[in-house]
Amino acid sequence: MITIKRRVLSQLCHRSQHMNRIFVGFVVITALMVMTACGGEVVTPQPTMDMSPTHTPSSITTATPRVTATAPLLPPAPTATPTVTPTPIFHIVQEGDTLGAIAFQYGVSVQALQAANGIENPQFLQINQRLIIPTGEAEGEVLPGLLLPTPTPLPVTIQGVVLYETPVGSLWCLGEILNTSEVMLTSAQVRVVLLDASSERLIEATAFAATDFIPPGERSPFGVLFTTPPSGWANPYVTIVRSDAIAAVADTYVPMTVTDVVGRPVETQFQVEGMVQNADPGRAAGDVSVLVTTYDTEGRVTGFRRGSVKVEGALEAGATAPFTVLLNFHGEVPADFNVISVGRIPNE
Repeated sequence: MITIKRRVLSQLCHRSQHMNRIFVGFVVITALMVMTACGGEVVTPQPTMDMSPTHTPSSITTATPRVTATAPLLPPAPTATPTVTPTPIFHIVQEGDTLGAIAFQYGVSVQALQAANGIENPQFLQINQRLIIPTGEAEGEVLPGLLLPTPTPLPVTIQGVVLYETPVGSLWCLGEILNTSEVMLTSAQVRVVLLDASSERLIEATAFAATDFIPPGERSPFGVLFTTPPSGWANPYVTIVRSDAIAAVADTYVPMTVTDVVGRPVETQFQVEGMVQNADPGRAAGDVSVLVTTYDTEGRVTGFRRGSVKVEGALEAGATAPFTVLLNFHGEVPADFNVISVGRIPNE
């Protein structure tokens, strides 16, 4: 029995050892399998990034564009600011109108009217001619001398010169040209210079006589308007620029005489009435005008206006026609006045 038991025990021990080996092997294999399974999920650690800058820049540097051989970049043209264009003002020339009277009516200078309408000689206006009245006129620069040489003026006398300030601050210089020569004059022109108390030149302008023809011994007024006279003006200095003897235009001139003239104030204006007569022995006059000038007690010019004489067709040799002229004046009621008349042969 004991032998059997030992043998059985021996077999049991041998079997137990065999089972232990099997168990140990199983454990080892299981451990290896676990380690192999974990290897498919291994995560490689990423390095931690330091977000702080290595240094703080003092400024940001912008790359400067290279200058190439192409045309340099130009700054954009400034956008034009729209301006309000004033509505143009027109004047239709009527019988008796003169450039001086039109300038007086609208408060502009004769020179501005000439420049705006391209008028070389302000005496040659046409009835129904449309004139542009300049607006925003600026005056204050010394006018340059004449571009073309002018002939030596014939002997004349400048007289009755005076300055008148207007309610709007402009300044009128009025005077007249007396023809002291023995020939008919045309294109008589004067230069008016404003001087200060030290006789220094401040500003100047030119003007034609109010009539294109001045017979010997007769006189014709002129007027210059300084719309923005300089401060400190004291006196005017007037000189003759030109006065030409009539040449080719003599064939168009018809002499006239003035008779039965009467002048009187009418409210704030002065009215002159009378008769004109064609003094030419054989030619008719198709365009007849009169020029009235008023004076104060010292013989200074206070106003003038040119008017047309209404005739049916033409004024024949020796025929007469009435006229009436109503004009404005400066200062007191005129103490005296003068009337001259000029005729032209009818247009063919």
